[in-house]
Amino acid sequence: MECSARHVRALLKKELKDFGKNLNVMFMCVLPLLFAWLYSMIYNDAFPKADLLVMCVGMSLTLVTCFVIAMLIAEEKEKQTLRTLMLSAISPLEFFLGKGLFTLLVSTILNSLIFFIIGIETRVYGLFLIVTVLVCLSMVAIGAIIGLVAPNQMATGVVGMPILLVFLMVPMFAEMNAVMGKIAWLLPNYHMNVLIRQMIESGGIGSDGLQRIGGIVLWIFISAGIFALIYRRNGLDD
Repeated sequence: MECSARHVRALLKKELKDFGKNLNVMFMCVLPLLFAWLYSMIYNDAFPKADLLVMCVGMSLTLVTCFVIAMLIAEEKEKQTLRTLMLSAISPLEFFLGKGLFTLLVSTILNSLIFFIIGIETRVYGLFLIVTVLVCLSMVAIGAIIGLVAPNQMATGVVGMPILLVFLMVPMFAEMNAVMGKIAWLLPNYHMNVLIRQMIESGGIGSDGLQRIGGIVLWIFISAGIFALIYRRNGLDD
């Protein structure tokens, strides 16, 4: 699949310009930071820092990494600009990079800020960054799929909320119910949660860490492949 750096740069510039004008998106980016600050002030002594970090990063993954890119793509559909991109020479890879790299950058910055707001030891920051970036890649692709399927910005909530609730809520109840635990094992952010707790407690990712990272990487390829298929189909329809 061909990839033009010029096309990617053009999409990145457009994304940067649109991002600064969208107050809804800006508000969603502030929310995880606000909750991280509130949780660290109110529950710092009541809950382990690992649990606070997992909750706030999970919120960032759903509200920002996944939902923001879905809203931005749906917004382009409303403005009738997405069809022009699809019918041009821009490939799915270029489109994904242009829309996704900026969302990935914003998500990485937010997750890093959450990490330091909660007050986690910096010795595990490198591992934290690697694991969260990998999960963000898969969530960006899932958000892009939601954006392509949803007919407009309002519909992104209807289409995306059930999916995002699964990613947000199932890992939270994984330890309370055997069925939830089995479902959670299939989700990339559940493995992220386990790895975050392990790295904070022991400074490493544990004996099964590579297997969990492999599952996250598999999600990246699966979600990116589904995105490419939907993009190509929509580019040929109508």
